[in-house]
Amino acid sequence: MPVTFALMLLLSQATTSDPCYDPGGRPRFCLPPVTRLAGMTTACPQACALSPGADLRTPCNGSLALALGSPFLLTSVSLRFCTPGPPALVLSASWAEGGPWRPLWRRAAWSGALGGPDRVTFRMSPGPKASVVASHLLIQLGGRAGLAAAGVRGRCQCHGHAARCATRARPPRCRCRHHTTGPGCESCRPSHRDWPWRPATPRHPHPCLPCSCNQHARRCRFNAELFRLSGGQSGGICERCRHHTAGRHCHYCQPGFWRDPAEPLTSRKACRACQCHPIGATGGACNQTSGQCSCKLGVTGIRCNRCGPGYQQSRSPRMPCQRIPEPTSTLITTPSAYGSDPQCRNYCNTSDTRVHMSLRRYCQQDYVLHAHVLAIEAAGSVWWRLDVRIVAVYKQRARPVPRGGQDAWVPRADLACGCLRLRPGTGYLLLGSAASGPDPARLVLDRHGLALPWRPRWARPLRRLQEEERAGGCRRLQPSTPGPAAEQ
Repeated sequence: MPVTFALMLLLSQATTSDPCYDPGGRPRFCLPPVTRLAGMTTACPQACALSPGADLRTPCNGSLALALGSPFLLTSVSLRFCTPGPPALVLSASWAEGGPWRPLWRRAAWSGALGGPDRVTFRMSPGPKASVVASHLLIQLGGRAGLAAAGVRGRCQCHGHAARCATRARPPRCRCRHHTTGPGCESCRPSHRDWPWRPATPRHPHPCLPCSCNQHARRCRFNAELFRLSGGQSGGICERCRHHTAGRHCHYCQPGFWRDPAEPLTSRKACRACQCHPIGATGGACNQTSGQCSCKLGVTGIRCNRCGPGYQQSRSPRMPCQRIPEPTSTLITTPSAYGSDPQCRNYCNTSDTRVHMSLRRYCQQDYVLHAHVLAIEAAGSVWWRLDVRIVAVYKQRARPVPRGGQDAWVPRADLACGCLRLRPGTGYLLLGSAASGPDPARLVLDRHGLALPWRPRWARPLRRLQEEERAGGCRRLQPSTPGPAAEQ
């Protein structure tokens, strides 16, 4: 019983061993076994089987073509003639149908009375030195000889990368090893193209090597220039990187993702989404190593989701955080604040708390707007920039003012002296005349205009003034024309 078990174990190891790998698992040169590739047997014509003294007027010369179905490594070709060998015999081979024929064996004369033997076998070099590869054979005969039988033996052309072959398949397919693929193991598998494909030799199996894709890609392609620049070390480029990775080796993250140092590079979670705040960040990309998003002015946090020190949240999506005014801020909000500064005396155009909006005064304005101030920020030493949203336009200036969000500009001195008292998050009725600024296209608010806190009851009188203007009221204006009043 123990002997039987040992024999079964040895048989199982023999059947499971792979000739293309040594016992240590290293690849080695291998060849499929020799098999019968093609053959034919025919009945000899009577004219070719006559005795030597018979009539010789009917020759039996001719030719025979054999198609093997695919390129094979030939080991032997056996021929049997109807009569002793013909005076002439040519055996030629071709790689493909219609291709050029290459003579393998040529015989023009035989020894003997009738020319030669009745059987001939052509044997090629066995094993790795076999060099005759053909898919078609052509047999040409001379004299009165006829061909009775032919047989071709050989092995699949697997380029030393397979020990088994399905010869009945059309075309025959090698059971490729060494990470090769194709009917004849003539290329590398899609995931093993870090080196160029080469046929195996007895001295070196030349297996295909996997590309370094960090388990994020299943395919790669070979680049000869990269292989040359690396000194013959690596030429693979990974394709279709998954798990939000990118690069030749899928070794860094796509835009919008960052490398999580807590996960190994081969992990599916190696790249995490940046999750930048849609308002506080300038975009969706972040730093590849830290995950820090690019924040707008005054915004902080790794995702740009909160205001930094000295800033407070505003209602403006373009400037979500505005600087907090200091106690000595130049933003003046009370009439008494500018009266105490000698430099501000008689600087502002008006300090009235009640303004009578007549048609005459309406027509004198360059613009009349209902706007919300969203944020205020210093822009240099001369100007303050306001983020405003225009709600309604009652009187248009020479350069039209569109509705919606835009910037407005106020001279720093006009705010310092309190000529315009503006608070973020407040609606105002803005009245102004043409004023010089850094750009004529800019909307400028200065001491020559007014910024009155908005009252909803003003909307209807202002619409009536707008209709009178469209009817030509400003052209036929009389000095005594009364109008509605706007109260602060």
